[in-house]
Amino acid sequence: MKNIISILTVAVVLVFTQCSAPATIVTVTNPADFDRLIETVEVKLADANIAGNKAIVFDQTTGKEVLSQLIDKDGDGASDIILFQVELKANESKTFAIKEGESTIEPSEVKTFARFVPERTDDYTWENDRVSFRTYGPEAQRMVEENIPGGTLSSGIDCWLKKVDYSIIDKWYEGYKKDPMYYHSDHGEGLDNYHVGPSRGCGGTGVFIDDVLYTSKNFVAHKTFFNGPISTEFELDYAPYKAGDASVKERKVISIDLGSNMTKYVIYVDGTDQLSAGVTLHDRKGTLSTNDENGWINWYAPHFGEEISTSVVADPKYYAGNFKIETEVPDRSNAIVHLNVIDGKVEFYSGFFWTGSKQFESNAKWEEYLNTFSQCLKKPLQVEVK
Repeated sequence: MKNIISILTVAVVLVFTQCSAPATIVTVTNPADFDRLIETVEVKLADANIAGNKAIVFDQTTGKEVLSQLIDKDGDGASDIILFQVELKANESKTFAIKEGESTIEPSEVKTFARFVPERTDDYTWENDRVSFRTYGPEAQRMVEENIPGGTLSSGIDCWLKKVDYSIIDKWYEGYKKDPMYYHSDHGEGLDNYHVGPSRGCGGTGVFIDDVLYTSKNFVAHKTFFNGPISTEFELDYAPYKAGDASVKERKVISIDLGSNMTKYVIYVDGTDQLSAGVTLHDRKGTLSTNDENGWINWYAPHFGEEISTSVVADPKYYAGNFKIETEVPDRSNAIVHLNVIDGKVEFYSGFFWTGSKQFESNAKWEEYLNTFSQCLKKPLQVEVK
């Protein structure tokens, strides 16, 4: 009995200490006249007067802890930013408390995740609870250039059509080791039947000059910055490539947040004042929609008995129009968004909706999502830290 009492006493003291710790109050406001279903909030720990690797977030209305993620943005070994997510009605504000402490939320299979995949040549693959992507590395390129079967020469972005909210990357590649065709069949979680080839896939980039789209080859280096329950970020570096008379260099910092069908690209560019990001038109049997006001393109097409919509949404200040490239040459038809390079970089998002996932009722609903997504970029959340 004494041991039980002692344990209970310690537990009460720990709870009391955690709850009574000084808190920083964060007010998050939706300045728009539409609802925001899920968005990520980023707060610097220095602004919250917290140093170290222990911080948690509470909803001030419910008093409950909310899912959060600590990240080391500057790579010095200590966390410097905390992330959490919010849902807000039009013009609504909510308050949260950030305190020192250990999270009590159990880890979930539902997360964001990315990794280099040496067991499948040298893919780099990333995902969240809604979509998954991959692209290809130098070994896959070498195999093609030396006529070795199994390689891939492309800087295009592949779509993995998942229909479950948990992580599938490791499971699908484990299946691949036993059967190279494993993830090309649907085992109840979705499949990879999206073709990229030398096209732009869903979000690949290049330089458009005199009606020609010049592109890089495969990435040459990679670095994972962080994985987590809310956000994942990594970097892909590409060798310089010729675009007309220019030599162009791209370094891509790519991220994906929980709850979004879009992945973000921040691309640091040398050698050109305009970059283009596109989606493949495959055999051109589909419908292209564009929206200059909201800076997006969308290709809606039949896909092996289902339909798929692949899209690029530009950050408004980078958007410089769009263009459709149509040709009889396989994998060379693309719809592209032109992006102005500002201060050495461009920013945009790409993503997709596959009807097999049941995430949207129709392509029309998906395009509503693109419009709302663009409006969120134009009217970002207002975050006040006290």
